[in-house]
Amino acid sequence: MQLVSNFNGHWQALTKQWEEECQNYGENFEDYAAASMPILEELASSEPTNRAAGVYAATDGNGKYIAACHANCSHLPGYDGKVLRIRHITFSPDFDFGDSHVLRSYEDALVSVFVGTISLSFNEMKARHIKFHLRSFAEIQFAHRFTEEAEKDGNFKEVKMKGAWIYLSKT
Repeated sequence: MQLVSNFNGHWQALTKQWEEECQNYGENFEDYAAASMPILEELASSEPTNRAAGVYAATDGNGKYIAACHANCSHLPGYDGKVLRIRHITFSPDFDFGDSHVLRSYEDALVSVFVGTISLSFNEMKARHIKFHLRSFAEIQFAHRFTEEAEKDGNFKEVKMKGAWIYLSKT
């Protein structure tokens, strides 16, 4: 995943692409993801000196923005180190308005966000713990499958689901 902000030009590129996608479906971009986009936009417009939080986006193999999310890394009570939290995951309008073939692509996009989150926890937002907030039943089903597999992996000390959150602690 890459940092998306007004300061690096990626936020403008993302919103331009998503606005075009909305137009292709006869939808209004201003109404798209009305609960999440304003939060992401505000964070993308904040000064880049604060790297404890940012908007990060996943792209497909062609550089198309497929998802964006709010990432923040901080100390939280009850944790022995920083926690990287992923919230407000928003997928491109193609997933909301596109044909049924997007289900497989949706899974791929979710995997891209998740793998990108783990990468962030090793690089830009170093953290021993990850909390990943899921927003839909489909995502929660994916998460249950993921946590079952990740529990078998020796790279994680703890993997569990709590409601709509995945909790990971790296070894």
